[in-house]
Amino acid sequence: METFEQRVAVVTGAASGIGLAMATRFAAEGMKVVLADVEDGALEHATAVLADGGADVIGVRTDVSSAESVEALAERTIETYGAVHVLCNNAGVAGDLDFLSNRQARVWEQPIENWEWTLGVNLWGVVYGLRAFVPLMIEHGEPGHIVNTASQAGLMSGAGGVIYGVTKHSVVRITEALYQQLLLDGSPLSASVLCPGIIRTRIFSSGRNRPEDGQIGGAGEGAASEEAAREADRTWQSDGLEPEEVADDVMRAIREQQLYILTRDVPLDPIRTRMENILERRNPEPIAPQGRLFEKS
Repeated sequence: METFEQRVAVVTGAASGIGLAMATRFAAEGMKVVLADVEDGALEHATAVLADGGADVIGVRTDVSSAESVEALAERTIETYGAVHVLCNNAGVAGDLDFLSNRQARVWEQPIENWEWTLGVNLWGVVYGLRAFVPLMIEHGEPGHIVNTASQAGLMSGAGGVIYGVTKHSVVRITEALYQQLLLDGSPLSASVLCPGIIRTRIFSSGRNRPEDGQIGGAGEGAASEEAAREADRTWQSDGLEPEEVADDVMRAIREQQLYILTRDVPLDPIRTRMENILERRNPEPIAPQGRLFEKS
């Protein structure tokens, strides 16, 4: 893509963090922006801030783990703006990422609800987004781009963050296939997979939006886990890169049709070691989650 003025961007998970930074950057490029998020108050605030800054923007409450909700987002986008040129499947949750606590559960100990919730948002949210929007983008026939948010966790392995890592490895693989299929089809669309490192977001506190008794926004976690999440967020807020830097990386990748987007803090050695282990049929050295011991959940 080379032209962005008056084009249309849709961003899920757009009320905060990387999603909001991307939406803000798109608006600065003169794009019309659709903000989608499950968190009502934050979505209203983000939409108002962009609108006050002169952006042509709408906010649409969307639960990306629901196919019907994502389809409704697509319908609202077409009704309002008539087309989609950039799609960012960005919404994500950290279902089992208590990296700063001792509560890393083994694979077989993880509650099934953790699997269902995390896969529902991180993986099915991408699948539903592609199914709802890509046919519309192809039909429109103009240059466009899809950005799927994975993580550095989608390029590495280890003992911790298993459920999250499963979803992010899946997003990497889906996007690799999407990129190649679009090329083989001679499509004017292209795709990127965003693999950020440590970014100043509230990803660890995503349990605030976890369904509880069918309602979004229930506690979903015990007090100990919530405190661990807050501590992790504080660490990432202190040590992480600014979301705006990620948005710059994304904008550059869209312009250059770059498949892999890695932020500058992503450690390459663990990725390289994993690849070498596979190629050499070599068993990996065990890596404990942040040097901490497992505890039963």
